[in-house]
Amino acid sequence: MYMTHRLLPAAVALIASATVWAGDSPGTFEREVPAPARGVVQISSTNGTVDVSAWDRAAVSVKAELAADVDRVEVTNSGDHTVVRVIQRHSGMSFSNSGHEETHLRVQVPKDSEVDVSTVSANANSTGVLGAQRLKSVSGDITADIGPADIEAKSVSGSLKLRGKGQAAKLHISTVSGDLELKHAAGDLEATTVSGEVTAELDPAHSVRLRSTSGDIHFEGRLTRGADFDGQTVSGDLKVRAGFEDGLTFEAASVTGDISDCFNAAAERASEYGPGHKLNGTRGGGSAHVRLKTMSGEIDLCDRK
Repeated sequence: MYMTHRLLPAAVALIASATVWAGDSPGTFEREVPAPARGVVQISSTNGTVDVSAWDRAAVSVKAELAADVDRVEVTNSGDHTVVRVIQRHSGMSFSNSGHEETHLRVQVPKDSEVDVSTVSANANSTGVLGAQRLKSVSGDITADIGPADIEAKSVSGSLKLRGKGQAAKLHISTVSGDLELKHAAGDLEATTVSGEVTAELDPAHSVRLRSTSGDIHFEGRLTRGADFDGQTVSGDLKVRAGFEDGLTFEAASVTGDISDCFNAAAERASEYGPGHKLNGTRGGGSAHVRLKTMSGEIDLCDRK
């Protein structure tokens, strides 16, 4: 009886950690494990697709079509953490002809979960998740629904597309050469790209910080009372179309590019002897503060959509 009691915790731990080996029978995989309603789900894969969707059950369901070079799928949970990992074979090992060319992973999580997805070249898609999300890819595209919690999305060369329902959240988005597209969002936004194009809609927005080297920036939305908007590029154009609850104070500057607006304010030379133009002024109550700066790009500012 004493030996049985000592072995019981080890048996429970084994049940909570499921490892499925795909080397002998690659093809499809399916597994479901219990998970807390507000737990953390970490997902990693290399190529193909990763589709994450939310449901009302306190469980994580994993289904996949596995590439021939997949060694195994690991699904483990400990406490409030559930981890899903697709692990490739080491180079030099033979592949079975019964596997797929790419791995397509579908994961259902409790809707209030915090989700962390990491891929290399796989495209990642997240729908219906209400908890915080961290989505990372090297060359794959990322699309995600925006809930009421914070989102961090990063890619090197893949595009990022986030869509919301007007719920306020803190959004941190960055890419090197991929485009950024944000629709129907609200709250605070920080977006950075090198050569990608930024298209963002926030209504309402309180804090916006946009950075690009050679990509264009297009913003449309509404800024709250006391909002702060800061947009900067090196050679990309800046176009801002936004309504304001209590007017705005604006500062726009370009070294070699043109500055235009929809309220007939005239840009002036930044210096009597040097290059550049600037446009400063106040509209309405001047509550929101807008700063736009570029080296060789053009600036277009309008205080209405």
